[in-house]
Amino acid sequence: MIVDRLRRLAARQLTVILLTLFAAVLAFLFVVPMVYVVISSLKPLDQIFEFPIRWIPRTVSWDNFVEPMVGKRFYIYFINSTFVAGTVTATSLFFSSLAGYSLAKMDFKGRNGLFVLVLMTMMLPIEVTMVPLAIIIRHMGMMNTYWGLIVPVMISPFAIFWMRQFMITVPNDYADAGRIDGVSEFGIFYRLILPLATPALGALAIFSFMTNWNSLIWPLIVATKTSIRTVPVAIIQFEGEFFSLWNELYAMAVISVLPTLIFFLILRGRLIRGMAMVGIKG
Repeated sequence: MIVDRLRRLAARQLTVILLTLFAAVLAFLFVVPMVYVVISSLKPLDQIFEFPIRWIPRTVSWDNFVEPMVGKRFYIYFINSTFVAGTVTATSLFFSSLAGYSLAKMDFKGRNGLFVLVLMTMMLPIEVTMVPLAIIIRHMGMMNTYWGLIVPVMISPFAIFWMRQFMITVPNDYADAGRIDGVSEFGIFYRLILPLATPALGALAIFSFMTNWNSLIWPLIVATKTSIRTVPVAIIQFEGEFFSLWNELYAMAVISVLPTLIFFLILRGRLIRGMAMVGIKG
């Protein structure tokens, strides 16, 4: 019996060691390219493609950041991305929380069918709806406008699903007590349910902001004018027009990560609590 226990313990420890090594290899594969981009963003152009790779730059070139931001007016694209991602995040939180409350706490005919419809839209790949959506936006005169970048993505099926799954875990006693006291349905939502949903809202804010900040395909279709380009589109155009300036391209790639990183660091606590509290309930 002691021998069997030792064998099981050895097998368990071996499994832990193998999984740890596998995780370390994956982390290495993910981290090394990012480190290379950060280091290359600080190098002059003639030092980027040196072999073997020099991980500590001989000289640090801050002009890689200054020249694109000031000389090529890259700051405009950051303003555009911040405005679009911030607006979409705010509207998504508002409308998805309303929809989630109605699907979780209001009893009306066709509620389950409507929720199934929301789930079905989540299963459709974006390529299926992109062409007809672009046609609609063109007929509405929203091409090359902020409205065209914001309106089609301001309500997300995933956001509705996320908020519904959280609010369904909130006891109905809160809403029933509010109705007994004569509080309106919107008052119950705003005063009683929404304050309890702040962890889910924080996590959803991170998901929404990161998704819309990094969005490429839809802004590439809608925003053909330079004045309303977002950061991902600008980086693509920057590479095509200034293809030899890899040092500046790496610098802009590093800067483009900072807003989402800062946003994540601010709300990471809510993300963890939201992930833990959102239940997958029917």
